[in-house]
Amino acid sequence: MGKLNQSTEFLPFQLIVFLQEKNLTLVKPLAKGWSSWIYLVKNKKNQEIVLKVERSDSPRNQMCLREFENLKLANTIGIGPKVIGLDLEKKIIQMEYISGVTFDVWILDEKHSKKEIQEVVEKLLKQAQALDTLKLDHGQLGGKARNIIVQKKGKKFAPIIIDFEKASTKRKTHNLNQLKAFLFQNPKGAIAKKIKELGDDWY
Repeated sequence: MGKLNQSTEFLPFQLIVFLQEKNLTLVKPLAKGWSSWIYLVKNKKNQEIVLKVERSDSPRNQMCLREFENLKLANTIGIGPKVIGLDLEKKIIQMEYISGVTFDVWILDEKHSKKEIQEVVEKLLKQAQALDTLKLDHGQLGGKARNIIVQKKGKKFAPIIIDFEKASTKRKTHNLNQLKAFLFQNPKGAIAKKIKELGDDWY
């Protein structure tokens, strides 16, 4: 039976049932949004997994199903956290846990070299272009870059695009253009300023 390491008082009922059914241990909540709660859990092999639980008062009908389908599509070209499963009745998505920090925090950290930043930005642009080719518009690759996690793999860094909740295959894709505007053309943005300070000989 699943374990709860904290009070269940504020946990969604469907999550409590799901943890027990799947023999999962709740580690901690990760985030709370208008349409979902996100939790970190461990399975019986002690592997970390993320559960995204659709709120009963979500303003986005069938958000859970749409995100599952969008993420599964992105996974076909190696983008996003690997989706593990969907419980449509309880409206819970299981996906790979991506450790790391958000792109805005990572790039503004002074300890990273120009080469490291260049590599991460180039990988990110390639992912955006691949999503455009796939005709899947993420819709949220600008703003504060909170939907991009930079993960360290060995001695290298890799950007992982997350949160496909608002993604769509029905609207025109503009992932690459949105990302370029955010990275290079935002006159008041700290990230665009940081990239500009590194010179324009690599983008």
